[in-house]
Amino acid sequence: MKPITSLFLFLLSIFLLCIHSCKQTPPPTAVTPPLAIPKPDSSVTLLFCGDIMLHAPQIQSALDPESGDYHFLPCFQHIAPFWVGADFTVANLETTLGYDDFSGYPRFRSPWQIARDLRRAGMSALLLANNHCCDQGEKGICQTLHYLDSLRIPHTGIFRDTLSRPLYLRKGDFKIALLNYTYGTNGLPVPKEFVIPSLDTNRMLRDIAQARRDSATHIAAFLHWGDEYHTTPNNTQRHLARWLHVHGVSLVIGSHPHVVQPVEYVTHDGDTTGITAYSLGNFISNQSRPGTDRGICLLITLTYSAQGHTRHQAAIIPVLVRKTFENGQCQYHVIPSTPRPLS
Repeated sequence: MKPITSLFLFLLSIFLLCIHSCKQTPPPTAVTPPLAIPKPDSSVTLLFCGDIMLHAPQIQSALDPESGDYHFLPCFQHIAPFWVGADFTVANLETTLGYDDFSGYPRFRSPWQIARDLRRAGMSALLLANNHCCDQGEKGICQTLHYLDSLRIPHTGIFRDTLSRPLYLRKGDFKIALLNYTYGTNGLPVPKEFVIPSLDTNRMLRDIAQARRDSATHIAAFLHWGDEYHTTPNNTQRHLARWLHVHGVSLVIGSHPHVVQPVEYVTHDGDTTGITAYSLGNFISNQSRPGTDRGICLLITLTYSAQGHTRHQAAIIPVLVRKTFENGQCQYHVIPSTPRPLS
């Protein structure tokens, strides 16, 4: 089979999986609207990407032996135009950052330059609450936050104290609150100086209430959940997604399975009120299980109409990690396909 035919079939399979989803209707419980209301016909575009993972071969492939620097920009050169075209781009950073002693699975520690090059390519914010965020203990968390703060990359999911607040993305009258939670940290303890939000509905209710007090126009919840390598969400995912939408969360975006799971519009009284993406799959990694070499990016446009409703328009961008060998090294490139409307 020719390479271009193989690539087309991979991307087509992702698209068919995503559009084969039913509309999700929450119970008829009234949803309290956000306190703030954008101006009519104003809009914002959000692009959500899946898991960013760096295994040992990826780290080695990015090393420039002459300078000792690590270069990851080539990995993102094909997807970068989509990032730049969106108002905000957000992804799950499933590794810790450091400057030496790098490692891949099972205890990730990656060159800080991956964050630098994500920023250069157009990444707006990173999510940190996942099962690998404690891989290197307190030192790993401290260094990760240090580099992200030094590079001025907004982030959420790890907090230095209990007085955490949602991360906000602002454009015009839009103020979108980002909330981030994980099912666990692979059994590794969370250092006592830090807070990593878990899938605790009491905590979620407090965060949603805080977003309302801060006059958020929309709330997006990012959850690290589900079963690895399963292409369908489990009952816990479905129930929690419904619960979040009932309590006023517009967007529910999942990670952790490392393969794509369905994306659904959420409807209430005939109106589209939100979107659930159970898993965006991998954005970039060196995993080899079926389906882990691909994922989707979810492009969402929120438009506030003169009738007082938010229009949710979503498009799916299938992505594939293409591996090529150059000078004896495997190189990794994220290859996007043409966006397809979510039906």
